[in-house]
Amino acid sequence: MNKITEILFRLQTLQLRIEPMTLDAESEILKLRAEIPEKMLERFDRFIVRGKKAVARVRHGVCGECHLRVTLGTLVGLAHPAETHLCDNCGRYLHLSETESEAPIALPPLPMPQLAAKKSRKTSLTHGYAIDIRLANGRVKTAKSALTRASG
Repeated sequence: MNKITEILFRLQTLQLRIEPMTLDAESEILKLRAEIPEKMLERFDRFIVRGKKAVARVRHGVCGECHLRVTLGTLVGLAHPAETHLCDNCGRYLHLSETESEAPIALPPLPMPQLAAKKSRKTSLTHGYAIDIRLANGRVKTAKSALTRASG
């Protein structure tokens, strides 16, 4: 897991808690902020100032804040701690939960193609109806009579 997103997640829980800040909590916040690059802190602070979470947990391939599916490429990137990733929809830093990082990434099932049923080339008898017969070459032959013998 990415060390920076872990630090951001810890920092977020400290800053957004309801209880009043203690001196220990303030010193820990300052210590954690020193470990994060300045550009990331700017983005982080924009969310925190508005009272929103800046780091979202990813569970079952879904962003924990906007509840939209994270792309497969981002999920694979989250499993490797080389870089940080943002949600494509809400812009929050993504934090892969520990249980999610150990589990294999499940690919969504591929849709099965729908095959059109082919009509047989057998002879059919109809009584007083108009029918369309689809021939093997794709053309449609219409038969109209009281008793028609159509061969396909």
